[in-house]
Amino acid sequence: MKYANYVRLALIAGGAVLLSACTRSTSDVDSQGKTTSPIFPEAASAVRSEGSFVNLDNLKQIKSGMTKSQVYELIGVPHFNEGILRVKEWDYIFHFTRADKSVLTCQYKVLFNSDMKAQSFFFLPENCLDRLILKSSVEPTAIVHHEIQAESLFDFGKTTMLPLGAQQVNQLIAKVKSEGLTNRKIVITGYSDRIGNKNDNQHLSLARAQSVKQQMIENGIPATIIDARGKGDGEPRVICAGNKSAAVIECLAPNRRISVDVINTLHK
Repeated sequence: MKYANYVRLALIAGGAVLLSACTRSTSDVDSQGKTTSPIFPEAASAVRSEGSFVNLDNLKQIKSGMTKSQVYELIGVPHFNEGILRVKEWDYIFHFTRADKSVLTCQYKVLFNSDMKAQSFFFLPENCLDRLILKSSVEPTAIVHHEIQAESLFDFGKTTMLPLGAQQVNQLIAKVKSEGLTNRKIVITGYSDRIGNKNDNQHLSLARAQSVKQQMIENGIPATIIDARGKGDGEPRVICAGNKSAAVIECLAPNRRISVDVINTLHK
């Protein structure tokens, strides 16, 4: 009991330190703890930009009506400088380890009503927990998986393929064609870093994937078996704190990539 009391006292004391705008609400939260438009802060603005590997069992226990102390005990203090006392929303950066050891990163938001009881909960992306499940039964495992760093294909922020990039893609095309195209599906996925507007990043990642798709079509691979996708700044490989700078751009390089998966569509 004493330990629990110390935790609560620490929470209150920490809230007093963090408190900078005690009634601030970026998502226009009403007195019932609801909003029609949840707004997630930029990950770079977090005071704990590395996020945390949250305990999934604890996260699943979060429910409406919980106090801030109860939320804190389950998933910790928020990762952004939003304050503690009388603040209506808390934001987190959570990492989840999938069965294949890859890491999924999502943002999580808790909204509180005027009585400071948790009422609404949001993920970015919305289907975050669904992405934890490997859907091998829906889409077969790739028989070929290849990744290319975006900088070797495109200039920074551009979608027109560089000559040396086209050579790399042509080498991959030759490999894919040599192994046969019967009962094959090719999935090209573009990824960006977090710098800039999320919508722009989504369009950039898709446009780059489509550039690779066009290169494949021009080299004899049927368009009907190629699927181009853009995931924007989702599924980052690394988390790098700070605003846009040469050092941050370099740190985020692993997130800017194109993946090509060749899938066997013939189910056994």
